[in-house]
Formats: sequence, C-alpha cells, structure tokens
Amino acid sequence: MTSAAPDRVPPDWPHRSHSRAVRTGRIDWHVQVAGRGPTLLLLHGTGASAHSWAGLLPALAEVATVVAPDLPGHGYTVGATPADLSLPRIAVALDGLLAALALPPPALVVGHSAGAALALRWALGHPPPLRPRALLGFNPSLVAPPAFYTQWLAPLVNPVATSGPVAALLAAVGARSQLVDALLDSTGSTLPAAQRALYTRLFGRSEHVRGSMGFMAAADLPALLQEVRDLQTPTTFVLGRTDRWVPTAPLERAIAAALPGATLLHWAGGHLLHEVEPDRAAALVRAQLRGDTAGP
Repeated sequence: MTSAAPDRVPPDWPHRSHSRAVRTGRIDWHVQVAGRGPTLLLLHGTGASAHSWAGLLPALAEVATVVAPDLPGHGYTVGATPADLSLPRIAVALDGLLAALALPPPALVVGHSAGAALALRWALGHPPPLRPRALLGFNPSLVAPPAFYTQWLAPLVNPVATSGPVAALLAAVGARSQLVDALLDSTGSTLPAAQRALYTRLFGRSEHVRGSMGFMAAADLPALLQEVRDLQTPTTFVLGRTDRWVPTAPLERAIAAALPGATLLHWAGGHLLHEVEPDRAAALVRAQLRGDTAGP
C-alpha cells in the first residue's frame, strides 16, 4: 500500500512533498520519489536517512525517477526487527519496495558508505538482465573502520546497546549533547548547521539509534567482498582524501582484490563529501546515467 508522507515525518523535513508511506510486510517505509525517467535508487549510509541526498535530489529528478528510501531501522522507516538489518535481508526488502512502487528495475544504484555495500549486495541478488547498468559508491564502507571507531563506538554495537531501553537512553543523550556534532566532525567533513540539526533530530529517535547500531552490527563485509569477485556490473567509487571513517589505503587494496575493474575517483573532502558538494556529486550521478563512467 502506498500513501502520502507518514505523519511521523516532520513538516519541515527536506523534500517532504516527495515523501510517501509504503508498507511491505512488516516494514513501513518512508521513501521519497521524484522526477521522471529511468529508475535511480539512492541508498544512504549507516546513521543517515534519505535526507543525505537532499542536495542532489532536484538535479537528479530532472533526468530520472529518483527513489530515496530511509533504510530499515533508519530515519522514519519503522517496523524492522534486528533480523531484518543484514545486507541480504535489506536487499530483498528493497525489491519489495520497488515492486510496491510499480517501478522498473534501477538503471543505476548509488550508495554512500554502507549504502554502497548494500548496492553491491542488491546487484548480486539479480541476474544480469535485471541488474543495474552501473553502480556508484561514495566513500564505500567495505573495510573495517579505524581505531577510534573500535575504541569508542564498537562497544555500542552489541545486543545490550541495541536493546530498546539502551537505545532510548542513547537517543536522549544524543539529542541533548554535542555527541552528534562530535561524530559528524570525526568524518572529516564540515556540514552547515542546518544539516547537522537534521542528524541531531534523527539521533533523538530511539528507533533510529537502535536500527543504525543493528545495521552496523549485521554487516558482514568479508563475505560480501568474496561474493562480488564475480560481479561484472561497471562500478565506480569516489574516495574522499580526508575521509576519517573509511581508511583509504586498506579500502583501495580491498577494492583491487574484489573488484579489480572498478573505477576509482579521488576527491578532496571527507566521508560526507556528497552532502558538502551536492552539485558536483549530482553531476557525477547524471554522467553515470548517461553512461559516462569517468564523470564530468
């Protein structure tokens, strides 16, 4: 069932006029759909939501039917259980969402961070005729995070932290402190105050905190990298030179081993570079839709 934006989405949320509520199984999606043309699927990273693509959406809607969901456990998509948060299970859930929207298979799937890993997993689940023509990942999260993550965030990714009461406590702390600002600063990207405020609002929702940590805990990246060795879909990755969340050297080695044919583009910027430079990022996505893998 598809309907207008769910009431839980704030009235001032970016591009709320494009928001829809879609129910598939137990998942009650919040998804933004805009534009006309080939289907373009945008997959945000851990801890984000469809708002991560807000700066790109107007330019992309000029040339494609843009589908930007809040992934299960994130943002204003609700109903997912911890068992629903693995990459394979979310990939299957995305099929249900696209079917409910009555859209053709995506011509291009674009992912940021863990969303790029999900894009690879989604492509693997479809035979070549149904796979996208290309995949594009911004700062793909395909390797273990750096030491500071292990020290400060990894203790949260366990069954205790992802339980309802602890997630509610973390949400209360995040909404009333500088925790979210500190996390955003650690990405190596400088976001304007308005964009930071959106993340603070998200992390004030216990469902979002619980889902984000559950998604992180469920990601089996070594298994994914083994499987994608046989993936023939043209793939491009944008790597930020000052990304503090995904270490560049081990990431490049992992990509060379698992996807030796992938195109690597190096941009100045941190982990959220697509939010900091949405026009440049949108131009690259549009180029990929045209079949120009080198970008603008």
